[in-house]
Amino acid sequence: MNNQLHSTELVSLRQICQFVNNDNLNEEILTFDNVPMSKDDVFPLRIDALLIALVTEGTGRIGIDLKEYNLCKDSLIVVQPKNYIYLSNHTPDFRCIVLACSHRVVEDVLPKLTDTLPLLMHHRSEPVTQLSEKEAEDISFFYSIIRDKLRGEKTQFLKNKVLCILQAALYELMEISIKNTGAEKTARSRKEEIMARFILAVSENFRTERQVAYYAHKLFITPKHLSSVVKEISGRTAGDWIENYVIMEAKVLLKTTDMTIQEIAVYLNFANQSFFGKYFKHHTGSSPSNYRKEFS
Repeated sequence: MNNQLHSTELVSLRQICQFVNNDNLNEEILTFDNVPMSKDDVFPLRIDALLIALVTEGTGRIGIDLKEYNLCKDSLIVVQPKNYIYLSNHTPDFRCIVLACSHRVVEDVLPKLTDTLPLLMHHRSEPVTQLSEKEAEDISFFYSIIRDKLRGEKTQFLKNKVLCILQAALYELMEISIKNTGAEKTARSRKEEIMARFILAVSENFRTERQVAYYAHKLFITPKHLSSVVKEISGRTAGDWIENYVIMEAKVLLKTTDMTIQEIAVYLNFANQSFFGKYFKHHTGSSPSNYRKEFS
């Protein structure tokens, strides 16, 4: 593990993303203090881990997939695997604490905590929540315990203890979510679940499947019903979400890899480089090569 990155020194969001995306989560759960936003964070970042962040200072605005959210002190951010994020703006004093969980924790451990699954589904469609001062203190308390345990002595049962604390923290988040959403949201819960499952399906299949009908079939509903639900919940069409994942992935690959444009076109399942270039320019106003040059 990179001990310097895991310290209390300033670490940018991009550094965290690069660290966890390079499969450095051998410890499975990591904590980061004093995370600022940097100018590099304006570019799309893809997260291959579960990140739970709490804003401790300053204000800002962050984009998660197709939506942007205002951030201030005590804003809770839950970024799930395969989400795309980017920074719109922030104050110089912006800081947050971040907890990162590996794929194994997300895929093998959390699903066993069946009571918390509705919470994760909720945060997939509503990733930012404004907490009260007391709620933020409670979440900070759990974060501090996990951080201190991870940075302490490596004992035989450390992993088990940390996972139990994480489970308790998730139940705390669930209680906060239930209290803040209230009974008036009950009627929307089924639609929010459809929305969350749609986003998850798109994040896993967008490279090869770009038709709304495909995702409706996976969710066992009609394309018309899926389109109606997605539009009602997110304000965007189902097609917008699919296109967004394709464009965000293209931007990430152009910005962070040495793949040629031809290789990116093949990776994203376009018929040829020319078709990919036209698709990218139609949605961004810039050709892939110009985008790479402008933001290199």
